[in-house]
Amino acid sequence: MSGDQGEVPTCKFEKLQLTENLEESEFFQTYSRLETHLELLKDSARTMAYKDAILQNRQLFEGKVVLDVGCGMGILSIFAAKAGASKVIAVENADIAALAMQIVKENGKENVVNVVKGLIEEVELPDGIQQVDIIVSDWMGSSLYVEGMLHSVLFARDKWLRPGGLVLPNVGNLWIAGACDPHRSLNNDFWNNVEGFDMSSVKYAVAHEAVVDCVASQNVLTNSFLVHSTLLESAPNEPIKFRKVFALEVLRTGIIHSMIVYFDVGFFVGQTEKPVTLSTSPQSPWTHWEQTVLHLDKPVRVQANERITGGFGMFPSAHNSRCMNFELCVRSKEAQGLVSHFKYFNSSQKL
Repeated sequence: MSGDQGEVPTCKFEKLQLTENLEESEFFQTYSRLETHLELLKDSARTMAYKDAILQNRQLFEGKVVLDVGCGMGILSIFAAKAGASKVIAVENADIAALAMQIVKENGKENVVNVVKGLIEEVELPDGIQQVDIIVSDWMGSSLYVEGMLHSVLFARDKWLRPGGLVLPNVGNLWIAGACDPHRSLNNDFWNNVEGFDMSSVKYAVAHEAVVDCVASQNVLTNSFLVHSTLLESAPNEPIKFRKVFALEVLRTGIIHSMIVYFDVGFFVGQTEKPVTLSTSPQSPWTHWEQTVLHLDKPVRVQANERITGGFGMFPSAHNSRCMNFELCVRSKEAQGLVSHFKYFNSSQKL
């Protein structure tokens, strides 16, 4: 009897381990595909922000050892080499690392950039290097924290960054705002009659998905509220879990169909007159991250200058450590008084 009881936890552990391994495999398979990196490189706002942050601060890179965490095709590593770094270690676990090696060689940077294939948590730095001066990484996912790459960057910081070293970008901010969606009702009604068939169950199935989509700037009805910040040079390497009360000012009369979440990151280093920032706000140039849309079950009618209050939270998914769950509360004035609307969302459909 006691033997049977002892086998159950082992079985559960093995199943959990298998699930985690499959999730990791799927994640790195995504980043082994050329189309994934083509989308990143075609994102000019993203690529130019890193280019400007590195090349406009050459004095910080000259003669320095740089670590690129999750280097992809190696563009950030090549920027660092061009800025005068003496050594760049580009770590990438996806199979795209082989192509990154070739690109580095084709651009004559093989004497500076060393591509290392493997997990940052498992590799050793080449040539006996024990410390680096600068860490660069494009670690952000949708809603900033989806994908979980932040933890890899912080792991590398804790293990290899010298005291006083730099992490770029060095700050990440997460914002929330209210928006209308003129097509929301039409999209919902579509499922009521698909070629004469009732498929309304679909809209309930997807009601709790955090949707990554491009929100037009003219559809934003409120100002934005900062719900979370991470300072990469000092943040503890712990799971992202937070709840934040927010208050939004309505900029114009309309109907709020959804709350949107977006982020910005900053490269606050050097002596440049205006530090480089990269924003995924609807008011900023398009990026492949777009915005995360949290659709409300019941739209909220608002008047200009009105205040909308509520709460927003994020925490890791229990089913996939690279995904995040969201909780949302929106309080609105209705005929019966102040009413609170609660809803939960998950990001498991898209990394």
